[in-house]
Amino acid sequence: MSLHASKKPKYYLNSAGEFVIENYNYAKPFANFFPGIAGKYGIPMWVFYVNRAQGIVSFGTKDKEHSILEFYPANKAWQLASTHGFRTFIKIIKSAAKSEIYEPFHNGFVNLNFSLSNKMRISSAELNLEEKNLSLGLEVKVEYFNIPNDSYAGLARILTIKNSSGAPKKMQLLDGLPQIVPFGTSNLFLKNLSRTIEAWMNVKNLNNNVPFFKLDVDPSDRPEIVYISKGNFYLAFHRTKGKAKIIKPIIDPEHIFGPARDFSCPHKFLTTKRLTTPKNQFSSSKTPCSFGLLDLELKKGEEKSLFSVIGYARSLPELNDFIVKRITSEGYLGRKREENKLIISDLQENIDTKSSSSAFDLYAKQTYLDNILRGGYPIIFGQDKDGQKPRESSQPAIFYLYSRKHGDLERDYNKFHLEPEYFSQGNGNYRDANQNRRCDTWFNPGIKDNNLVYFLNLIQTDGFNPLVIKGSKFVVADDQVFCKVAGQIFEKSYIPQVLEFTRKPFTPGSLVRFIQENNLKAKVDLDSLLDLVLSHSLKQQEAEYGEGFWTDHWTYNLDLLESYLATYPEKLKEISFEKNVFTFYDSEKLVRPRNQKYLLYNKLPRQLHSVTTDQQKLKMINERPQQPNVVRTDYGKGEIYETTLINKLFCLLVNKLSSLDPFGVGIEMEANKPNWYDSLNGLPALFGSSVCETMELKRLILTIKDLFKKSQVREISLTDEIRELLCNLGALLAQYFQTDSPERKHDFWEKSYSLKEEYRAKTKFGLSGAEAIIDYRQLEPILNNALKKVESGINKAFDKTKYVYNSYFMNEVTDYQTLEDSFIKPIKFRQTPLPLFLEGQMHALRLNGDRQTAKKLYQATKKSKLYDKKLKMYKVTASLSSMPEEIGRCRIFTPGWLENESIWLHMEYKYLLEILKQGLFEEFYAEFKNLLIPFHDPARYGRSILENSSFLVSSAFPDKKLHGNGFVARLSGSTAEFVQIWLIMNLGREPFFLDKQNNLNLSLRPALPGWLFDKKGNYSFNFLSKIRINYHNPKRKNTFGKNASKVKRIVLHGEQNPVELFADTIPSPYAEEIRNYIMGKIDVYFT
Repeated sequence: MSLHASKKPKYYLNSAGEFVIENYNYAKPFANFFPGIAGKYGIPMWVFYVNRAQGIVSFGTKDKEHSILEFYPANKAWQLASTHGFRTFIKIIKSAAKSEIYEPFHNGFVNLNFSLSNKMRISSAELNLEEKNLSLGLEVKVEYFNIPNDSYAGLARILTIKNSSGAPKKMQLLDGLPQIVPFGTSNLFLKNLSRTIEAWMNVKNLNNNVPFFKLDVDPSDRPEIVYISKGNFYLAFHRTKGKAKIIKPIIDPEHIFGPARDFSCPHKFLTTKRLTTPKNQFSSSKTPCSFGLLDLELKKGEEKSLFSVIGYARSLPELNDFIVKRITSEGYLGRKREENKLIISDLQENIDTKSSSSAFDLYAKQTYLDNILRGGYPIIFGQDKDGQKPRESSQPAIFYLYSRKHGDLERDYNKFHLEPEYFSQGNGNYRDANQNRRCDTWFNPGIKDNNLVYFLNLIQTDGFNPLVIKGSKFVVADDQVFCKVAGQIFEKSYIPQVLEFTRKPFTPGSLVRFIQENNLKAKVDLDSLLDLVLSHSLKQQEAEYGEGFWTDHWTYNLDLLESYLATYPEKLKEISFEKNVFTFYDSEKLVRPRNQKYLLYNKLPRQLHSVTTDQQKLKMINERPQQPNVVRTDYGKGEIYETTLINKLFCLLVNKLSSLDPFGVGIEMEANKPNWYDSLNGLPALFGSSVCETMELKRLILTIKDLFKKSQVREISLTDEIRELLCNLGALLAQYFQTDSPERKHDFWEKSYSLKEEYRAKTKFGLSGAEAIIDYRQLEPILNNALKKVESGINKAFDKTKYVYNSYFMNEVTDYQTLEDSFIKPIKFRQTPLPLFLEGQMHALRLNGDRQTAKKLYQATKKSKLYDKKLKMYKVTASLSSMPEEIGRCRIFTPGWLENESIWLHMEYKYLLEILKQGLFEEFYAEFKNLLIPFHDPARYGRSILENSSFLVSSAFPDKKLHGNGFVARLSGSTAEFVQIWLIMNLGREPFFLDKQNNLNLSLRPALPGWLFDKKGNYSFNFLSKIRINYHNPKRKNTFGKNASKVKRIVLHGEQNPVELFADTIPSPYAEEIRNYIMGKIDVYFT
């Protein structure tokens, strides 16, 4: 037996900031991925890897339908990585009659007698593998990275073999992929018709030694023939005397593996004395491979590298005439490797942190990057050079790069999408992108209110929103103005062609591609071209209904508003009451009234099929030439209706206030879907409700009241239909508080729901467009009564004996009236709380008014069944074993796994954030190292401690070996929570504020523990992405609590002489200068 078989894996961070796993084949299995970022002028590629064999197990472009190496779910990827992933076979030729076979990074029988050690090095931008074969005296390295900023999508792979023995070695090397997917082969064919689809498969370009894998035509069963010009390619080469030499490929797997089809053994390579590349290869009607064969002689200490790029090209001529020449040119791969690293590190630089903990600093960078992958990264077209003001006669256009739905090997259910074009963007879910952009104004203040307007404009008149958000597109705003602008870019003869293209929706990437493919010569560079065109275009946002309406999506807009006003506090009145830029999303999907969704199912009352498609409305939307999904006046027949933020907030208020359950406790799940906790998917059928959204309704009411108070606005113009519903609800509330009848809660539910149904029927096709002035003196009693009503419901959810809150409720119909077609009208309900959920405690903390009450809730939560004493972490839910399986899939899962009683990192970080926001600093740091991933034991966590997981297996799970193990990689909402935690730790809750004279001030009040300062007492970070703040705390004392170190002096460094301030607050005009990047560095000195 081999010596390496008994070796245990070892985990650590090296000096380069890479996470290293030694003997990784024997470590806990995990799945991971490359960022999928190729720069502004690059074509992204999705690449997934596991800690088995040579790592990479699936990759491709766009989505699962365009794989190059087939997409496999994680459990299959762990099984197949060693056979279907990259393979390297080395035949050491010892004599004419004797040779020895070695397959690096593989756990197969062929390696059993070798003394091996290997390691996997993981960084944000690439993956590196190293293996030493002490028995043979060989060292093998594999380096992977994506090709950025080029016209094709590519995965680069560098294989290096070094002779570390004391004698020369002669060998034959075989390296490549045993299977490669020809372009045009959909995932459906790969999974279900993989044998049939082989009849369409073809390999071109063998005469140039760069195989081009494709189907010649679309295999769909239809009368018209659709030809395919695009293809996947595999280019392998090495360098001899400084010149690139392309290796002739083997594309028939039978020539390597023989008749066996399982790739377990390279039979022909083993049994043939000297394998050669066949002169004629069969190139169709079978799934091809791509291997390069090379004869090597290495002297003592000598090494040889084999370079491969596997990718996607738009055509064979482009591949041969341009791509191959670039790839094989001297220094190209080296430059692209550094460029790839630089693109990623430039993004991460925004959150660069220097503390006493390198793990914390690296984790901040990785988490910020992963936050970008879900939310995107904003770039602003049409600004002047300092990035603060729009160019003359133009409107800045904000565009989000790099975002995508969270798809990977463990999220095999998701249909992720990375557009294969320049300025790539993908699809996403409303909740995910909204949350992940929460803090964007703190890193890119130039985006201002963009996200607030964007996400609120996706809110419908019924208070719901589409699930799927797509990328942004543009159309020309004004032909005449555009022609003048185009004259600055193109020769006059090109303008009609460009105008025709831009009259239809386009993306920055499609515009660049159009210009390049039509050989349109521009007078300016591409960045300037896009600046000019997009800043004179209208941005269109596309979205889709998806699969239901969740009850929590609207709540994240309150976070966006809070974040925007924290960065721009002087804009409160303008954004709330003066800017008429808010619209309503228009959808053909409607929530059914109760008499069409309350029914008997298996003789039991249920709420089912709550959302329907209105065909008449769909027809109306489809007939609109521009911005079809935006609500119009004249009930759908007039102009686009534009309004204010306060109007949209009141729209949310009336819809949610009239959605309280029959007991006034939770917000009803009235539209097929639950809330944040998706796996309570059965609860809507059980007339379920959630107090979490009731708490957010209270927050909404308090926000509206606060906006009026701070702005001193006394009257507003409200949409007629919203005003009518608001006043009717106000009358209903007044009536509610005038009676003590035991039936008043049910009566309020019945009547408020009826008012909501009438409002929704009236606004089904749009709004009238009429508005009415209403005085705050009329609004205030309604708001106060609404607040009183909501608070009474929240109090009912409070368990006074345990001092915690119930989060979810089943509202069982105990008496009903039968209607036609099995529909029913409920007369009585019985409410039953579900077991404890961490979510309710988080929302309650958020609303808490004083530290002592918050502390009691924190202490009670820690004593509850939500706390995992073994892991010292918080479970997403207590045991659900007492609940019926009908509540949802969470009840089906084994406790401790997925959403059932596991450590759901996003919610745990949400909870930790609220502890920090409440000023419970001692409690926050007591939890800090137990909860934050970079301080976990990597052997327990089972993967890089620089990367989040969606969940950790809790101690409720039967298999103790998995307790604390993280699963489902990185693209978790926890990234958004950590970014905000990082901000508050470093700056305090409200750094920017207005003084009594309404002048902007900046207060630096960090909440940092002494141990996070380095040995010299320094801690530094980038503020607003670019401004370096250096904290000097020589005594390394906490900056919070008793005997805290306080700010005694601040030095501002800008273009002029330094400014010295002896205070912890930076006054105007310096605060504005900092926000406008006039100041580049701030030194803060503590006592």
